[in-house]
Amino acid sequence: MKKIIYITLIWLAVISMVTACRKMEAPYKQYVVTGGLVYPGKAIAVAKSGKNRVQIVWPKGVDKSVVKAKLYWNSFADSIIVDVAAIQGDTIKVMVEDLDEKNYTFVIRTFDAQGNMSVPVEVNGGSFGDRYQSQLLTRPVNSTLINAAGKLTINWGGADVANGAYASEVKYTDVSGTVKTEVFPVIIDTKEVKTTEITDMLANTNYQFRTIFRPDSLSIDKFYTTFSDGGLFSIDKRDWKVVSFSSEHPGGENAAVNVIDGTEHTRWHACAGCSSYPHWVVIDMGAPRILTQFGVWRTDYAMPEGDNRGPNKFEFFTSVDNVSWVSQGAFDFDRNLNGEQRYLLPNSPKARYFKFVGTQGPESYMVLGELSAYGL
Repeated sequence: MKKIIYITLIWLAVISMVTACRKMEAPYKQYVVTGGLVYPGKAIAVAKSGKNRVQIVWPKGVDKSVVKAKLYWNSFADSIIVDVAAIQGDTIKVMVEDLDEKNYTFVIRTFDAQGNMSVPVEVNGGSFGDRYQSQLLTRPVNSTLINAAGKLTINWGGADVANGAYASEVKYTDVSGTVKTEVFPVIIDTKEVKTTEITDMLANTNYQFRTIFRPDSLSIDKFYTTFSDGGLFSIDKRDWKVVSFSSEHPGGENAAVNVIDGTEHTRWHACAGCSSYPHWVVIDMGAPRILTQFGVWRTDYAMPEGDNRGPNKFEFFTSVDNVSWVSQGAFDFDRNLNGEQRYLLPNSPKARYFKFVGTQGPESYMVLGELSAYGL
């Protein structure tokens, strides 16, 4: 009898618990979706910056039920509807145009044919414009060297890689007379490229250059600085030869050829005790060039503070054939000053040969460090 009463009490307790649970479920039944909620596949997207625009890109994914997507920005104030079903290929690309220059947060939801929507996906991207453009700096050219064969070597200064400088664009006329544009990367294999060579530029012409920027590696647009002229070419002295000279003191350290060896730390010493002004040297540059400037150094060979036995005055001549000579002017030289002293040639003569003639100095002989020429 006790056993029957015990079992009856247990059943009454179970019935009471079930009844109580059903009463608790009643208020929530209206919120239960039969079969559960459906979430279409979400967009796994990236934002690519551009000039007053941003491109949003994501793969279609494996969920074939997705038929459209909606892209929101400006805190949901603006949006674009994308017909995913109509897009061919595996990639969805959405261009958001006419954007102010700033960073944006884009929200993407995908939808199936029944109107079910995915969980939202946020992606950040930036639009760049006039403000960014205004701070871009052209990579400078430190020097330009041209040799007798016409090979141009551009020695670049530092590039503004922090702001996105990634290439230099050079525009020039080639040997056939065609205007040509070449693009040279700023960095190759993590190393900054310091020199660029052009081997087919038309003789006695110049080039222009500018710098190409991308705000980031995914940017769909490029930004350019304005073109700058290539400026002055340094004529490569490795092609030069001393054709003739007035005199030189005995010993290789005094040879006339030292005046074109690329350093003012050697010297040309005219014969002491057996020569007098004028002292001259004739240089063959190896090819005709348009000369616009030339440079003269005193030497500091054996005299660290500088040798002041150079000329006070000199004359500069040019020739195309080493036969007929044209004077480009008489000039003063400060023999007490170290470093290069530059002189303009207003007539910009075309010449293969030039003659430097020292006409006056403190001694009967003359001591000189280096000569250089510049032009096209």
